[in-house]
Amino acid sequence: MSEAHPRVLFITAASFNHVTGGGITFSNLFRGWPKDRIATVHNDAVPVATDVCEHYYRLGAGEIETWPILRRFRPASSGNNASDVDATPSAAPSLLRRAKTLVFGDGLPERGRLSPKLEAWIAGFRPDLIYTILGGTGLMEVIRAVQHRFAVPLVVHFMDDWQSAIHRGGLVSPWQRGRMLRLIAEIVRSSRTAMGICDGMCSEYAQRFGRPFAPFQNTVDASRWSAIAKRDRRVGSPIRLLYAGSVLSFAQAESLADCCEATVALNEAGTKVELEIYSPPGQVAALRHCFAGVPAIRFSVVIADDDAYFRSLAAADILLLPVNFDEFSVRYIRLSMPTKVPSYLVSGTPILVYGPRGVAQVDYAGSAGWGEIVDRRDAALLRQAIVRLASDMDLRDHLSQTAQRLAAERHDSATVRTQFQAALMAATGRGDAAHV
Repeated sequence: MSEAHPRVLFITAASFNHVTGGGITFSNLFRGWPKDRIATVHNDAVPVATDVCEHYYRLGAGEIETWPILRRFRPASSGNNASDVDATPSAAPSLLRRAKTLVFGDGLPERGRLSPKLEAWIAGFRPDLIYTILGGTGLMEVIRAVQHRFAVPLVVHFMDDWQSAIHRGGLVSPWQRGRMLRLIAEIVRSSRTAMGICDGMCSEYAQRFGRPFAPFQNTVDASRWSAIAKRDRRVGSPIRLLYAGSVLSFAQAESLADCCEATVALNEAGTKVELEIYSPPGQVAALRHCFAGVPAIRFSVVIADDDAYFRSLAAADILLLPVNFDEFSVRYIRLSMPTKVPSYLVSGTPILVYGPRGVAQVDYAGSAGWGEIVDRRDAALLRQAIVRLASDMDLRDHLSQTAQRLAAERHDSATVRTQFQAALMAATGRGDAAHV
């Protein structure tokens, strides 16, 4: 046990795991922190991993609850996540679902409290620091109550700009939205250190909240994985496209569907193309149904083994980074940076970015020069970009070399993880890093 490390209480809607973007990011950032000095309070429906943290408390109705009359609308496995933009169970009568949407819009009211059971659990851990990514209003009320009760420094870390997108469209949404924004402002104001997921978010949030934000996102072991990165950039037949990651309606599902359509169209026109999609089965059910019987499009589960994952990225000809073009998606993910970006970069496989300008991941690809960008929702342009990226060797070489250089310079775990953990230690007055 290292007494130099603060005892971190992680309060989160997305816990440590090897499946979701958040779970992978937290695992990479906290790796090497003594296990007995991390405890996690969460309401994530995804099973947790124990390689980084072994001490968990799962929030329940004793801590987060909606109004009694609305309980039937809450899914049994809800993580109460801020990203649960519509959690009405399909079994509810359609008339009630429409009424719920009319009144509450995209989210039900929540209330949170520090239960005696949770209070005793935290007291037994004796935290030196609270680290949180926030979440729904109920979770934020729990965070605020824990902070007031235990009076330890707080570090807040934003992964998405969900606050700009949710609690809209219902009769009481303005009340819910106002309550959410007041909670966020109070927690950020009381935090010792504030973090964002990328430079763009940190710049905008510094203006929004009137204080500095430091950027921390997922990391990659550049030295280890560059050893198996793509070396031979020639493309054979068929052209092998690959997408790995979440497929969410408010992020990339629509644009990934466009990539599937492009795959079909190119094959029909005589250009052989295959697309492999690695994503949780529940997230690709609609896509799988739409493209059932298309042998050129294959769906596989998320690759949990790191070696197999990076070898799959390096074996592809083109990696896809799709971003939806609709207004709601852009508002939600405009300041986000996908977990997959560092691993895509280090693989050396050329990347095709399909999404609108003004979204952080698209703008990063453009400004840093690591991706071929199609920034309009245009089927013909998308098909042309796939063919160009498969045939232009100078372009492939440039994108590959640029991406690998940036992975080492900006995303290497040896640097980023050290800086992140130093920032946590500095928030408690330990270490040499200055407070952010």
